[in-house]
Amino acid sequence: MELDDLRRQWQQPALAPSSLNQADLGRLLAQHPAGLVEKMRRNARLETAFVALMAVAMPFIIRLANNFLERALVVSLFLLALVLLRYYYRKLLLLRQLTQPDGHVLSNLRRLCTGLRSLFRFNYSLTLALVPASLLLVYEYLIVNEMNRPGGFRLVVLLGACAALLAVGAGLY
Repeated sequence: MELDDLRRQWQQPALAPSSLNQADLGRLLAQHPAGLVEKMRRNARLETAFVALMAVAMPFIIRLANNFLERALVVSLFLLALVLLRYYYRKLLLLRQLTQPDGHVLSNLRRLCTGLRSLFRFNYSLTLALVPASLLLVYEYLIVNEMNRPGGFRLVVLLGACAALLAVGAGLY
């Protein structure tokens, strides 16, 4: 993971202060680093663009939904996209601050890493909460389709689907 690479680089011994003169320091500061923070920013921008495109497409997709359950699923995905856009906005702000040192560098990095950790914790919690919610939505969709089936209601199919979804949920957990 990129955060672990950043931590490993941070823990490596630094260059001796006497090894850099003023010209070397100026040249080093003038370079645009293509390091881990830049990779994290690029990935966050790409993820933000994808989520924004999905959020823009959701109102058009809702018109294609045939029943209430499909519409509810699209609306819930739209709300999730809005939450994720807010998350990525905060993540990009923190990553931008990583490239703009102000004040004491170590305290600034500690504060920013704390912010990133809280965002990662939120992402992890959101992911764990969405797994059972999405499995329940899939099961509800299967129940509605089975009830509307012209041939009648098949309990065996629903029990098999329930067992399969429980197995998938346990595997994801």
